[in-house]
Amino acid sequence: MPIIKDLKHEAGTIPSGRIMGVDYGQRRIGLALSDPTQTLSSSLMTITNKGINAVVAELRRIVTENSIPAIVVGMPLNMNGSVGPRGEETIGFMNVINDRLQLPVIPWDERLTSVSAQQVLILSGKSPSRNKDKIDRIAAAILLQTFLDRLKILRSSMIKDDADTS
Repeated sequence: MPIIKDLKHEAGTIPSGRIMGVDYGQRRIGLALSDPTQTLSSSLMTITNKGINAVVAELRRIVTENSIPAIVVGMPLNMNGSVGPRGEETIGFMNVINDRLQLPVIPWDERLTSVSAQQVLILSGKSPSRNKDKIDRIAAAILLQTFLDRLKILRSSMIKDDADTS
């Protein structure tokens, strides 16, 4: 299964079913799931990063229980769009889960998702510093939702293009 790098040209290859969103971090990993129609995302949980084998085992369990056909992983890009050390680490993580879970993995720009997640907590009257695990899973839901929104637009334009060529 590939790591999908060009969503615009590969949107049609994303299988139907619930998609998992992953906000990868050295200490905690936030998880979110889409609904079966790939329209809405919901935060799922935060897992503690206890090493790649433990993380893969937990992801495999969730993938199996929910029949997940693809995983979206937040890509921590620098503000200028370049890949820094955290991005390189995330690429390594994506390669491992792609290899071990044999599912399509889609990197997705996660810039400012943690800031947005903190704002959600503040607006709900909770302290971000006391709810770091919630920030990670909310960030996963935000990045997954932005992915789903873009996927819907790309699929709609593919349908329109097909109708125009018929």
